[in-house]
Amino acid sequence: MPYMQRVRLTSDADLDDNATWRYKLPAIGKYTCIEMRIQCNRYATRTLNTVVYPLESCISKIEVLEAGQRVLLSLTGQQLDAMNYWDLGRPNPRRYRQVEGGGNDVVLYLLFGRDFYDREYGLDLARLNETYLEYTYDLNEGDADYFAANDHDIKLYGWRWMGPGEPDFSALFRSRQLAYWTTSAANNLKTIEIPVGTLIRRIGVQAGTRAKTIGGTFSKLEVQVNNGEYSPVIIQEPMIWCAQEVSEYGLSNIVGGIDYLVSTSEMDLPYWWSYLEDIEATPYAYAGAIDVNVHGITIPARVAAAATGAQEVMFTMRGWGFQKCLRIGFDHEYDGIDLLDARDMGSLDLILTEAAASLAGRVFVQDILRY
Repeated sequence: MPYMQRVRLTSDADLDDNATWRYKLPAIGKYTCIEMRIQCNRYATRTLNTVVYPLESCISKIEVLEAGQRVLLSLTGQQLDAMNYWDLGRPNPRRYRQVEGGGNDVVLYLLFGRDFYDREYGLDLARLNETYLEYTYDLNEGDADYFAANDHDIKLYGWRWMGPGEPDFSALFRSRQLAYWTTSAANNLKTIEIPVGTLIRRIGVQAGTRAKTIGGTFSKLEVQVNNGEYSPVIIQEPMIWCAQEVSEYGLSNIVGGIDYLVSTSEMDLPYWWSYLEDIEATPYAYAGAIDVNVHGITIPARVAAAATGAQEVMFTMRGWGFQKCLRIGFDHEYDGIDLLDARDMGSLDLILTEAAASLAGRVFVQDILRY
């Protein structure tokens, strides 16, 4: 009988600031997942109230490349975090703290199958050419409210099938960002061409502007086949779509951390959710009495001390649209019967109606790449 082994591939410490870290994956082995555990300490105690940087927001790109050019995975840290939320049904493990020297951690999973124990889809390195993992980041070392690069560590683990009777993967899940742009005007139509010729599992849409939701960035989303022949998906209300997803997929939609309050200023919390449902906050390691005010009807969510500052506060946030991403999913059934078959399509377009000008928008997709 085969068994799953979580094997440590490598570790590295004191990574440089603003660089690309590269690792050559093993030449053989059948892996469903490459697990990245990233740790970095804060450079200085938080001083600014309207900027906030969780560790994953400083990761501009994580890629897995075959033969130095064929992309098997290419996503930002926040997009990969959102993909893991959809795959695993909960936010990834993380530690978030804004005080000087405070530890920050995030775990990201490079999944090439539906889960850790998939027997059909995965990364069969013996059937690929030289394969590299590249991790590109900018910690802004030396800037307040960012990170200290000399405390920047990474550990890689692989989820590998071992033993007799190990599965023979038929394909892998390929994930990549297709577009990154700034919106031009309200009611403008932005068309993103989705490559055809494969089975498509999901299309992700992300709002990238600090104080804007997905619906505040795009008022309508439509997936259109063959230049208007038919549209399998039309989304008129992004907020309702994201809220329904939590029930439809059984997602756990709560995450938290420890933030720092400066005087009595309202301090932005991380933009982990596009739509906020609930926020709770309580003082952390503070001897005296303190009243904490929470502001969370609109984003960005904020917390403030009524009487005093210079202290930490523990918080939890519940919401919809993790990492400000919306999923157009064709992945309800484990056997793949509901995947979007684009192999015989002439064209497949995602048509976005922009809600306002000068807002950041991103689109990424996951499809199935056969061996």
